[in-house]
Amino acid sequence: MPTAPPATPDSTRPTMTTSALGRRAVACHVASYTAVQLGATVAITRAFGYRVTPTALLAGAAINASTHAAIDRGAILLWLAKKTGKTRYTEHCKAARVDDDGKATSELTGPGSAWMELGAALHRAIGIGAAAVTTWLTTRPGGRR
Repeated sequence: MPTAPPATPDSTRPTMTTSALGRRAVACHVASYTAVQLGATVAITRAFGYRVTPTALLAGAAINASTHAAIDRGAILLWLAKKTGKTRYTEHCKAARVDDDGKATSELTGPGSAWMELGAALHRAIGIGAAAVTTWLTTRPGGRR
């Protein structure tokens, strides 16, 4: 299996491949996103007088965090696009970029692409499912002790 090239030759960051850099970036992004999401959930539910059980809160956060990381890394999103027949959409709806020299290029995964739209839709759908699991675990009989 070939190794990925260094992320940037002149970087002051520790040496790692672009794949390792991507995994680290996703991990930091998901950790901060999950922390803010947990804090907001606790603050909002308490402001409305509700108490979410820790088990339910952590279950919903785990669902969101693990799927968020998998979606953002991309392999699952491409697999789902292929399985649902959306590859023509992802290949056709790319984001156009113009560099400083005026040369136009296209990106499969950048902002404004079908990739981003499908990813956002999948994040929302999973978020609804995670919220449903959290609610069910909190409100089921015997859920509060």
